[in-house]
Amino acid sequence: MNIKQSKWARMGAAALVIGGLLVGTLTGAASATELDRYGGPTSQTTAPAASTAWRTPVTSLDAAEVAALNEAINEEYGALNTYGAAIAQFGSIIPFSQIARAEQQHINALARLFTKYGLAVPANPGLASTPSWSTVAAACQTGVAAEIADAALYDTLKPAVDNADILQVFANLQAASLNSHLPAFEACN
Repeated sequence: MNIKQSKWARMGAAALVIGGLLVGTLTGAASATELDRYGGPTSQTTAPAASTAWRTPVTSLDAAEVAALNEAINEEYGALNTYGAAIAQFGSIIPFSQIARAEQQHINALARLFTKYGLAVPANPGLASTPSWSTVAAACQTGVAAEIADAALYDTLKPAVDNADILQVFANLQAASLNSHLPAFEACN
């Protein structure tokens, strides 16, 4: 067996073990000794039935939380549109092409929250005017400023939110801005 096959075989075996644990845990069918064999908990003899409770909001959102979600998604739309304008002007260059994809993922994460809480996902408003830069470095400087503003926005939005899932998404998006996007724009500046 070559290295590639070996890697896939190990991944398949791990998936079977994890799958077995999940099925046993979710259905309550696995005994404690079956779980022990795969390194699972020893004291568990029954488990709760599978549910869709994770999809249901624990609490409804108040007006401040709805406003925070709207501000967050509009900020992410703004970043996506700005980086799209840079791609339109300079071509599909790094870091703009990579970060534009990441911004779409940020929008998707926020859209899932809108859906979870029964809110309509706002449409992308587009940019009021299409920015233009004299150089790629100038566009990168715009990216630096945008990511700093993005991270600062999440600092102002978090205090208005009580729901852990929203706070987690906000923290993840803020971390991406500070730890990935900002350094990439600083490097191309």
